[in-house]
Amino acid sequence: MVFFTIFNNQNSQGGVGVKFSIKVVSLFIVFIFIAYALPLYLDNDERIAPTSSIARNEQTAIDENEGYPLPVTGYESYIGQSITAYTAKHGQPNRIGRAYDDSEWWVFGTNAADYIQIGVKEDVIRSLYILGSKIETGMYTIGMTQDNVLDEGYLARDFHLTVGDTPYELALSKQQKESTPLIQFENDSFVILLFDDVTKTVYGMYFLSNEALLDLEYYSVVSEKAYEVEHDDWERNMAADLENILQIKSILGILRERRGLTMFEESEELIIAANELMPSETDINDFTAAFTLSDQRIERKLVDVVPDRRTAFVFDDDCYSVPALFLKALQVDNVIFDDYLTRYAVTSNEHYQLILLSEQPIGP
Repeated sequence: MVFFTIFNNQNSQGGVGVKFSIKVVSLFIVFIFIAYALPLYLDNDERIAPTSSIARNEQTAIDENEGYPLPVTGYESYIGQSITAYTAKHGQPNRIGRAYDDSEWWVFGTNAADYIQIGVKEDVIRSLYILGSKIETGMYTIGMTQDNVLDEGYLARDFHLTVGDTPYELALSKQQKESTPLIQFENDSFVILLFDDVTKTVYGMYFLSNEALLDLEYYSVVSEKAYEVEHDDWERNMAADLENILQIKSILGILRERRGLTMFEESEELIIAANELMPSETDINDFTAAFTLSDQRIERKLVDVVPDRRTAFVFDDDCYSVPALFLKALQVDNVIFDDYLTRYAVTSNEHYQLILLSEQPIGP
């Protein structure tokens, strides 16, 4: 019995040795397999994805000099076409107003859902200024956030374009890249995305031809060859100034509506003040134009006319179009969005655009 037991013990020790060797070899094979397979497994299934901001920065670094101009897929396709190409699809305008440089404004829509004004010269579309949120503009739309825009592609700071046979280069400032970024398309056109500095969303879009963009004089031309706009050759007249007034009123209403603010009402007092402030054509010449109307003079007039109310104004002496006026005005003080300002007057002449604002008069 004991022998048997000892015998069995001896046999067990030999078996243990063999089993131990098999286990060692097996573990070694498993270890080798894991050593080779684990990196592949991690690469394919467990790689940690970078955060969206890191990924976007990497994508921007890679694509900064690639991708532009973009293919034509939306409203930019109308640039360079006859205005009849637009009216055939969208109908006739609400009005046709006079602009400068022998051009016209074709205005469609009346509110924040459908407003668009089209710059036309010799029956060819040069620009489309769009505030209507229901207009299907293409890849980029009103209401987009900057993240939405970046999902469609990066935002560049430098652009190359040609007018005639002359090449030009544009450079955007940091503020412009954030508030009015520029996007270039293959058909010699651009769009400016107009960002609301409060909601951080696109409130409007301005499509322009190469020439119309340079005429705007908004972005810096950094090429060796400067671009000169011959303003002296542009004919400004009363019809064009009246059209500017209509556009200013419409755009003010649309922008206030989109913010959920009270609509402006015209004030007889402010209208009288504006007409007194605005110099007549006989009072303007090259020497006195810069001094006839000033911030100080406007402030004094407002104190005289409405001494018991808070007031504000928007004044510009070098914008030849209303879209250009709002490009500048909305980056400075944004007084048009002050909710306590509910009364206004608008006037315009050959040299100035003027908006007077005040709060509602206090009742007796």
